[in-house]
Amino acid sequence: MLKILVIENHSIVRAGINSLLTKEDGLHIIANAESAGEALDLLKGGLEPDVILTDLHLEDSCGITLSKTLKQEYPDIKVVILTMETDDRYLSQAFKAGVAGYVLKETDFDELLYGIRKVGQNKQFVCSGVTSRLSKRLANEREFRQQSPVSVDLSRREMEILALLADGFTNTEIADRLFTSRRTVEGHRQSLLNKAGVRNTPELIKFAMLNGLLELSTVG
Repeated sequence: MLKILVIENHSIVRAGINSLLTKEDGLHIIANAESAGEALDLLKGGLEPDVILTDLHLEDSCGITLSKTLKQEYPDIKVVILTMETDDRYLSQAFKAGVAGYVLKETDFDELLYGIRKVGQNKQFVCSGVTSRLSKRLANEREFRQQSPVSVDLSRREMEILALLADGFTNTEIADRLFTSRRTVEGHRQSLLNKAGVRNTPELIKFAMLNGLLELSTVG
């Protein structure tokens, strides 16, 4: 049973989310909050959600700022951002902050459910609305870079790990799939970041897509 805390300052939206999620097997909304401060007070009081579903723009904070705090103080809690923002800069900032899922409010309910469950399985999730927009933009950028792509020499194992990272698998899950240690996977991931000259996994995947190392349909 996934225990969920909903943070949303608009009462109508919050009521709608509650109405939909309470009907689903395996999901249990244990509390609601209107602000980041109220949510943190609930956590300090002993509330133990598995997943926090939060708006990006809160009255007293930002969902990304809140996620940074949660990552430091409650690292086991998974955060899903629910927002209207389609700018991929927010997406990059969110994953840097430790967010596990990023879902647009226009996303249909079945996909939202799928995303929450995937995050509950310790995987990352980005809704199709975001990946579709990102893929189109990257496709346009790639047209300008096809004549001079960046050449990166990757081993077969690095290519395998890159593909699994793009599919949302964690380092531990990749280690299990490839019958190796998590430390080895982390070493390969760091090598990929160094070779691409980027700082995190979302930037690595973007680099790989722009330079033909991954197909544009890989992420999503």
